Amino acid sequence: MAKDFSYPKRPTEPGRTSNLWLQRWLFRTGIGPGTYLVRVIIICLLIFTFLTPMLWLVTAMTKTNAQLINLPPFAIGSLDWIGHAWNNLLLYLNGVIVRWILNSVQYTTLGLILSLLTAIPAGFVLAVIRFRGRSVVLWITLIMMLVPGDALVLPLYMEMFYLRIINTPWALVLPAASFPMGVYLTFQYFKASLPPDIIAAARVDGCSNFQLFRYIGLPLSKNIVGVLAFTNFAALWSNFFAATLLVDSTQLKTLPAGISIIVGSCGAVLPAATRCVMPPDGTTIARAEVALLGVISTLPVLIIYILAQRLVIRGATAGAIKE
Repeated sequence: MAKDFSYPKRPTEPGRTSNLWLQRWLFRTGIGPGTYLVRVIIICLLIFTFLTPMLWLVTAMTKTNAQLINLPPFAIGSLDWIGHAWNNLLLYLNGVIVRWILNSVQYTTLGLILSLLTAIPAGFVLAVIRFRGRSVVLWITLIMMLVPGDALVLPLYMEMFYLRIINTPWALVLPAASFPMGVYLTFQYFKASLPPDIIAAARVDGCSNFQLFRYIGLPLSKNIVGVLAFTNFAALWSNFFAATLLVDSTQLKTLPAGISIIVGSCGAVLPAATRCVMPPDGTTIARAEVALLGVISTLPVLIIYILAQRLVIRGATAGAIKE
């Protein structure tokens, strides 16, 4: 018997209420109320799991060390303590915290621009232009995506050493040009969203490869740029390993590397450490200061995601439906 795909009618019995939109959505998707409830519970558990550490971090920067022990985990201490913690951070090594934040912004911005300038044209060329060795380049790109970052530590260090840019900002910016995941995502995006008929028509009109990229590729790349910008921004901003390995100067460190210095040398984690005691009042870097740094290091990624959310969703789903 043929299935009836019409919407369920609104109940007419007196005293009976119903969410008609929910009934229609469940009927249209074929999801039963039990399955829907299970999915809601799972989503709520995931949200709670991911938001709990961040919520604790936000409340921790309002408490003293004693309040962190005596008060409930998610209780708020004093909002004025946030300003006190920030002032203590400014006293550490003559305000090197500000230098670390500016370094992170500078390195991330330059690295992001460089990665987009290399990944988008490379992905377009692999998707549109047929040339000898194209399959080899694609295989190399896939292999580079699978290679763990730890395996590239020594080659990366030797490369930067022979280029004589160790302990310079360029040691953290130039490696961003290698973005194999961005190349592959761009390749798949153009492969799925760029009809071959448009390329053929442009060829008939006499367009060169550069004109194809300028007049066809770039206007279509707005959505994938949002995806690449967000994913690579998060990776570059939180790049702790390279900032620790390739840069020795404290003034050239990034914020994640600077947080590790504070955690390892101050009384926040090691009570016996006295390196972070600042005269003359004897203030020190405590757990509230470290929590504040954690929030500061997380906010840019959250802001970028909110701003690029629509482009991220469009770019991630581009090509999923083909006509």
